[in-house]
Amino acid sequence: MSFQNNLLQLNGSTGSSIWECIKTFLERIEQNSIHTRTSYEVAIRDFFMTMCRKAVDDLVEGDLVFTKMQIESYQVQLRQRYKTATVNSRLSALKKCYKKLAEYGFDVKPSWFEVERYAEHDKVSYDPMTHLEIIEAIKLVGTTRKGFEKGLLIRVAYATAFRKDSILNLTWDSLIERDGVWFLRTLGKGNKWDYKKISSDLHDALMKQKELVGGEKIFRLTNKSVNRLISYLRDNMDFQDRKIAFHSFKKSSINEVAVITNYDLKAMQQQGNHASITTTLNDYMAKKSLDDLVIVDVNNHIPIERFDDLSHEQLLNLVKQADRSTQIKLLQSLDTLDL
Repeated sequence: MSFQNNLLQLNGSTGSSIWECIKTFLERIEQNSIHTRTSYEVAIRDFFMTMCRKAVDDLVEGDLVFTKMQIESYQVQLRQRYKTATVNSRLSALKKCYKKLAEYGFDVKPSWFEVERYAEHDKVSYDPMTHLEIIEAIKLVGTTRKGFEKGLLIRVAYATAFRKDSILNLTWDSLIERDGVWFLRTLGKGNKWDYKKISSDLHDALMKQKELVGGEKIFRLTNKSVNRLISYLRDNMDFQDRKIAFHSFKKSSINEVAVITNYDLKAMQQQGNHASITTTLNDYMAKKSLDDLVIVDVNNHIPIERFDDLSHEQLLNLVKQADRSTQIKLLQSLDTLDL
Protein backbone atom coordinates (compact mmCIF):
# COMPACT_ATOMS: atom_id res chain seq x y z
CA MET A 1 0.00 0.00 0.00
CA SER A 2 1.39 3.41 -0.94
CA PHE A 3 2.22 6.17 1.52
CA GLN A 4 -0.58 8.30 0.07
CA ASN A 5 -3.12 5.56 0.75
CA ASN A 6 -2.04 5.50 4.38
CA LEU A 7 -2.75 9.22 4.86
CA LEU A 8 -5.82 9.97 6.95
CA GLN A 9 -8.91 11.43 5.31
CA LEU A 10 -10.59 13.45 8.05
CA ASN A 11 -13.48 15.01 6.14
CA GLY A 12 -16.29 13.40 8.13
CA SER A 13 -17.17 12.49 11.69
CA THR A 14 -17.03 8.73 11.21
CA GLY A 15 -15.90 6.44 13.97
CA SER A 16 -12.98 5.25 11.90
CA SER A 17 -11.57 8.77 11.60
CA ILE A 18 -11.62 9.22 15.37
CA TRP A 19 -9.89 5.90 15.93
CA GLU A 20 -7.35 6.67 13.21
CA CYS A 21 -6.57 9.96 14.93
CA ILE A 22 -6.15 8.25 18.30
CA LYS A 23 -4.07 5.51 16.69
CA THR A 24 -1.80 8.08 15.05
CA PHE A 25 -1.36 9.79 18.43
CA LEU A 26 -0.46 6.43 20.02
CA GLU A 27 1.92 5.46 17.23
CA ARG A 28 3.76 8.75 17.66
CA ILE A 29 4.01 8.08 21.40
CA GLU A 30 5.33 4.59 20.65
CA GLN A 31 8.23 6.08 18.69
CA ASN A 32 9.46 7.49 22.01
CA SER A 33 8.43 4.60 24.27
CA ILE A 34 6.43 1.44 23.63
CA HIS A 35 5.69 1.23 27.37
CA THR A 36 4.10 4.68 27.37
CA ARG A 37 2.05 3.82 24.27
CA THR A 38 0.72 0.68 25.95
CA SER A 39 -0.29 2.49 29.15
CA TYR A 40 -1.90 5.35 27.17
CA GLU A 41 -3.93 2.95 25.05
CA VAL A 42 -5.17 1.10 28.13
CA ALA A 43 -6.22 4.43 29.68
CA ILE A 44 -8.02 5.59 26.54
CA ARG A 45 -9.87 2.32 25.92
CA ASP A 46 -10.97 2.07 29.56
CA PHE A 47 -12.22 5.65 29.55
CA PHE A 48 -14.50 5.31 26.55
CA MET A 49 -15.72 1.85 27.52
CA THR A 50 -16.62 3.17 30.98
CA MET A 51 -18.15 6.47 29.88
CA CYS A 52 -19.74 5.52 26.54
CA ARG A 53 -19.92 1.73 26.66
CA LYS A 54 -18.09 1.76 23.33
CA ALA A 55 -14.83 0.50 21.93
CA VAL A 56 -12.62 3.23 20.48
CA ASP A 57 -13.16 1.78 16.99
CA ASP A 58 -16.89 2.62 17.23
CA LEU A 59 -16.67 6.21 18.47
CA VAL A 60 -18.46 9.07 16.73
CA GLU A 61 -17.71 12.72 17.31
CA GLY A 62 -20.51 13.20 19.82
CA ASP A 63 -18.92 10.56 22.06
CA LEU A 64 -15.93 12.82 22.64
CA VAL A 65 -17.82 15.53 24.55
CA PHE A 66 -17.94 15.53 28.36
CA THR A 67 -18.43 17.93 31.22
CA LYS A 68 -15.89 18.58 33.97
CA MET A 69 -18.26 16.93 36.45
CA GLN A 70 -18.35 13.74 34.36
CA ILE A 71 -14.55 13.63 34.27
CA GLU A 72 -14.32 14.09 38.03
CA SER A 73 -16.90 11.33 38.46
CA TYR A 74 -14.74 9.05 36.30
CA GLN A 75 -11.72 9.98 38.40
CA VAL A 76 -13.57 8.91 41.54
CA GLN A 77 -14.55 5.60 39.91
CA LEU A 78 -10.94 4.98 38.89
CA ARG A 79 -9.76 5.60 42.45
CA GLN A 80 -12.07 2.83 43.65
CA ARG A 81 -10.15 0.41 41.41
CA TYR A 82 -6.58 1.68 41.31
CA LYS A 83 -3.85 3.37 43.31
CA THR A 84 -3.55 7.14 43.18
CA ALA A 85 -0.46 7.06 40.97
CA THR A 86 -2.33 5.02 38.36
CA VAL A 87 -5.34 7.38 38.44
CA ASN A 88 -3.11 10.42 37.99
CA SER A 89 -1.24 8.79 35.11
CA ARG A 90 -4.44 7.83 33.30
CA LEU A 91 -5.98 11.29 33.58
CA SER A 92 -2.73 12.78 32.31
CA ALA A 93 -2.77 10.41 29.32
CA LEU A 94 -6.36 11.35 28.50
CA LYS A 95 -5.58 15.06 28.70
CA LYS A 96 -2.71 14.63 26.23
CA CYS A 97 -4.93 12.60 23.92
CA TYR A 98 -7.61 15.31 23.97
CA LYS A 99 -5.01 17.99 23.34
CA LYS A 100 -4.02 16.11 20.20
CA LEU A 101 -7.65 15.60 19.16
CA ALA A 102 -8.20 19.36 19.51
CA GLU A 103 -5.18 19.96 17.29
CA TYR A 104 -6.69 17.56 14.77
CA GLY A 105 -9.78 19.78 14.61
CA PHE A 106 -12.27 18.06 16.90
CA ASP A 107 -14.48 20.25 19.09
CA VAL A 108 -13.04 19.08 22.42
CA LYS A 109 -11.29 20.73 25.37
CA PRO A 110 -8.25 19.24 27.10
CA SER A 111 -9.15 21.45 30.09
CA TRP A 112 -11.97 19.01 30.90
CA PHE A 113 -9.24 16.74 32.29
CA GLU A 114 -7.61 19.41 34.46
CA VAL A 115 -8.86 17.89 37.69
CA GLU A 116 -7.16 17.96 41.07
CA ARG A 117 -4.50 15.26 41.26
CA TYR A 118 -4.43 12.75 44.09
CA ALA A 119 -1.51 12.84 46.52
CA GLU A 120 0.53 9.73 45.72
CA HIS A 121 1.09 8.39 49.25
CA ASP A 122 0.41 4.82 48.10
CA LYS A 123 3.02 4.74 45.36
CA VAL A 124 4.86 1.41 45.54
CA SER A 125 8.59 1.68 46.11
CA TYR A 126 10.72 -1.44 45.76
CA ASP A 127 13.81 -2.06 47.85
CA PRO A 128 17.33 -2.94 46.69
CA MET A 129 19.23 -6.11 47.50
CA THR A 130 22.72 -6.02 48.96
CA HIS A 131 25.79 -7.11 47.02
CA LEU A 132 25.98 -10.32 49.05
CA GLU A 133 22.28 -11.01 48.46
CA ILE A 134 22.83 -10.69 44.72
CA ILE A 135 25.58 -13.32 44.95
CA GLU A 136 23.34 -15.55 47.07
CA ALA A 137 20.47 -15.16 44.57
CA ILE A 138 22.69 -16.23 41.66
CA LYS A 139 23.82 -19.31 43.58
CA LEU A 140 20.24 -20.10 44.59
CA VAL A 141 18.76 -20.03 41.09
CA GLY A 142 21.78 -21.94 39.81
CA THR A 143 20.33 -25.10 41.37
CA THR A 144 17.05 -24.76 39.45
CA ARG A 145 16.09 -25.59 35.87
CA LYS A 146 17.94 -23.30 33.42
CA GLY A 147 19.95 -22.22 36.43
CA PHE A 148 22.93 -20.87 34.49
CA GLU A 149 20.71 -18.69 32.30
CA LYS A 150 18.73 -17.39 35.29
CA GLY A 151 21.92 -16.58 37.17
CA LEU A 152 23.31 -14.84 34.09
CA LEU A 153 20.12 -12.76 33.82
CA ILE A 154 20.61 -11.57 37.41
CA ARG A 155 24.27 -10.77 36.68
CA VAL A 156 23.33 -8.72 33.61
CA ALA A 157 20.55 -6.91 35.51
CA TYR A 158 22.95 -6.07 38.34
CA ALA A 159 25.74 -5.00 36.00
CA THR A 160 23.63 -2.83 33.70
CA ALA A 161 20.54 -1.64 35.64
CA PHE A 162 18.56 -2.30 32.45
CA ARG A 163 14.79 -2.78 32.66
CA LYS A 164 13.40 -6.32 32.55
CA ASP A 165 11.94 -6.09 29.06
CA SER A 166 15.13 -4.51 27.75
CA ILE A 167 17.19 -7.42 29.08
CA LEU A 168 14.81 -10.02 27.68
CA ASN A 169 15.07 -8.32 24.28
CA LEU A 170 18.88 -8.17 24.22
CA THR A 171 20.41 -9.74 21.13
CA TRP A 172 23.99 -10.69 20.40
CA ASP A 173 24.22 -7.44 18.43
CA SER A 174 23.67 -5.68 21.79
CA LEU A 175 27.12 -6.87 22.84
CA ILE A 176 29.76 -4.56 21.38
CA GLU A 177 33.51 -4.08 21.80
CA ARG A 178 35.42 -0.81 21.74
CA ASP A 179 39.17 -0.62 22.23
CA GLY A 180 39.24 -3.97 23.98
CA VAL A 181 36.38 -3.07 26.36
CA TRP A 182 33.02 -4.84 26.18
CA PHE A 183 29.66 -3.08 26.48
CA LEU A 184 26.01 -4.06 26.50
CA ARG A 185 23.63 -1.58 24.95
CA THR A 186 19.88 -1.24 24.78
CA LEU A 187 17.44 1.30 23.37
CA GLY A 188 16.04 2.71 26.59
CA LYS A 189 13.33 5.19 27.53
CA GLY A 190 12.93 8.02 25.07
CA ASN A 191 14.52 5.84 22.36
CA LYS A 192 18.01 6.74 23.60
CA TRP A 193 20.86 4.25 23.58
CA ASP A 194 22.01 3.16 27.01
CA TYR A 195 25.55 1.72 27.14
CA LYS A 196 26.96 -0.18 30.12
CA LYS A 197 30.52 -1.41 30.48
CA ILE A 198 30.80 -5.06 31.54
CA SER A 199 33.64 -7.11 32.98
CA SER A 200 35.61 -9.64 30.93
CA ASP A 201 34.29 -12.31 33.29
CA LEU A 202 30.68 -11.40 32.46
CA HIS A 203 31.57 -11.33 28.77
CA ASP A 204 32.96 -14.87 29.05
CA ALA A 205 29.73 -16.00 30.75
CA LEU A 206 27.72 -14.47 27.90
CA MET A 207 29.86 -16.36 25.39
CA LYS A 208 29.10 -19.57 27.27
CA GLN A 209 25.39 -18.73 27.02
CA LYS A 210 25.77 -18.20 23.28
CA GLU A 211 27.26 -21.68 22.92
CA LEU A 212 24.40 -23.15 24.92
CA VAL A 213 21.40 -21.47 23.26
CA GLY A 214 22.56 -19.95 19.97
CA GLY A 215 19.87 -17.97 18.19
CA GLU A 216 19.48 -14.20 17.94
CA LYS A 217 18.45 -13.35 21.50
CA ILE A 218 20.76 -13.67 24.49
CA PHE A 219 18.03 -14.98 26.79
CA ARG A 220 15.33 -17.55 26.09
CA LEU A 221 13.50 -16.82 29.34
CA THR A 222 9.96 -15.43 29.15
CA ASN A 223 8.46 -12.63 31.21
CA LYS A 224 6.42 -15.21 33.12
CA SER A 225 9.48 -17.32 33.96
CA VAL A 226 11.33 -14.22 35.21
CA ASN A 227 8.38 -13.34 37.44
CA ARG A 228 8.50 -16.88 38.84
CA LEU A 229 12.24 -16.41 39.43
CA ILE A 230 11.55 -13.34 41.58
CA SER A 231 8.85 -15.21 43.52
CA TYR A 232 11.32 -18.05 44.09
CA LEU A 233 13.87 -15.63 45.52
CA ARG A 234 11.27 -14.04 47.81
CA ASP A 235 10.23 -17.48 49.07
CA ASN A 236 13.74 -18.76 49.67
CA MET A 237 15.69 -15.71 50.88
CA ASP A 238 15.19 -13.68 54.04
CA PHE A 239 14.32 -10.18 52.86
CA GLN A 240 12.35 -9.47 56.05
CA ASP A 241 9.83 -6.68 55.34
CA ARG A 242 11.56 -5.35 52.21
CA LYS A 243 9.64 -5.25 48.92
CA ILE A 244 11.68 -7.13 46.32
CA ALA A 245 10.87 -7.11 42.60
CA PHE A 246 12.89 -7.24 39.38
CA HIS A 247 13.33 -3.48 39.72
CA SER A 248 15.32 -4.26 42.88
CA PHE A 249 18.24 -5.34 40.66
CA LYS A 250 18.30 -1.88 39.09
CA LYS A 251 18.29 -0.22 42.50
CA SER A 252 21.00 -2.61 43.71
CA SER A 253 23.12 -1.72 40.69
CA ILE A 254 22.82 2.01 41.31
CA ASN A 255 23.57 1.51 45.00
CA GLU A 256 26.71 -0.45 44.11
CA VAL A 257 27.85 2.41 41.86
CA ALA A 258 27.23 4.73 44.81
CA VAL A 259 29.46 2.58 47.01
CA ILE A 260 32.22 2.32 44.39
CA THR A 261 32.22 6.04 43.54
CA ASN A 262 31.56 7.43 47.03
CA TYR A 263 28.08 8.57 45.99
CA ASP A 264 29.02 10.32 42.75
CA LEU A 265 25.58 11.57 41.66
CA LYS A 266 26.46 11.81 37.97
CA ALA A 267 27.75 8.23 37.96
CA MET A 268 24.59 7.05 39.74
CA GLN A 269 22.40 8.98 37.29
CA GLN A 270 24.21 7.44 34.34
CA GLN A 271 23.94 3.93 35.75
CA GLY A 272 20.20 4.35 36.25
CA ASN A 273 19.78 6.06 32.87
CA HIS A 274 17.80 8.78 34.63
CA ALA A 275 16.88 11.72 32.41
CA SER A 276 16.93 14.01 35.44
CA ILE A 277 19.29 14.07 38.41
CA THR A 278 16.17 14.77 40.51
CA THR A 279 15.11 11.13 40.09
CA THR A 280 18.45 9.98 41.44
CA LEU A 281 18.25 12.37 44.38
CA ASN A 282 14.66 11.52 45.30
CA ASP A 283 14.85 7.75 44.83
CA TYR A 284 18.31 7.00 46.19
CA MET A 285 19.97 9.80 48.13
CA ALA A 286 16.76 10.60 50.01
CA LYS A 287 16.74 7.12 51.50
CA LYS A 288 20.17 7.15 53.09
CA SER A 289 19.71 5.89 56.62
CA LEU A 290 20.23 7.77 59.87
CA ASP A 291 23.42 5.73 60.33
CA ASP A 292 24.89 7.57 57.33
CA LEU A 293 24.48 10.99 58.93
CA VAL A 294 27.62 12.67 60.24
CA ILE A 295 28.26 15.11 63.07
CA VAL A 296 29.43 18.57 62.02
CA ASP A 297 31.11 20.53 64.79
CA VAL A 298 34.20 22.76 64.99
CA ASN A 299 35.36 20.82 68.03
CA ASN A 300 34.74 17.39 66.54
CA HIS A 301 37.99 15.43 66.78
CA ILE A 302 38.70 12.20 64.92
CA PRO A 303 41.19 10.23 67.06
CA ILE A 304 43.30 8.86 64.20
CA GLU A 305 46.23 8.55 66.62
CA ARG A 306 44.59 5.36 67.90
CA PHE A 307 45.82 3.64 64.74
CA ASP A 308 49.37 4.11 66.04
CA ASP A 309 48.61 1.77 68.92
CA LEU A 310 47.43 -1.09 66.66
CA SER A 311 49.64 -3.92 65.50
CA HIS A 312 49.96 -4.89 61.84
CA GLU A 313 47.62 -7.85 62.40
CA GLN A 314 45.03 -5.67 64.17
CA LEU A 315 45.09 -3.13 61.35
CA LEU A 316 44.71 -5.90 58.78
CA ASN A 317 41.75 -7.40 60.63
CA LEU A 318 40.18 -3.95 60.93
CA VAL A 319 40.35 -3.49 57.16
CA LYS A 320 39.01 -6.98 56.45
CA GLN A 321 36.08 -6.46 58.80
CA ALA A 322 35.19 -3.05 57.35
CA ASP A 323 32.20 -2.64 55.04
CA ARG A 324 32.70 -2.90 51.28
CA SER A 325 32.47 0.86 50.79
CA THR A 326 35.36 1.49 53.20
CA GLN A 327 37.45 -1.31 51.68
CA ILE A 328 36.93 0.08 48.17
CA LYS A 329 37.91 3.58 49.28
CA LEU A 330 41.10 2.26 50.88
CA LEU A 331 42.04 0.31 47.78
CA GLN A 332 41.29 3.29 45.56
CA SER A 333 43.61 5.40 47.68
CA LEU A 334 46.35 2.87 46.88
CA ASP A 335 45.53 3.08 43.17
CA THR A 336 45.18 -0.70 43.06
CA LEU A 337 41.50 -0.94 42.07
CA ASP A 338 40.79 -0.56 38.38
CA LEU A 339 37.22 0.72 38.06
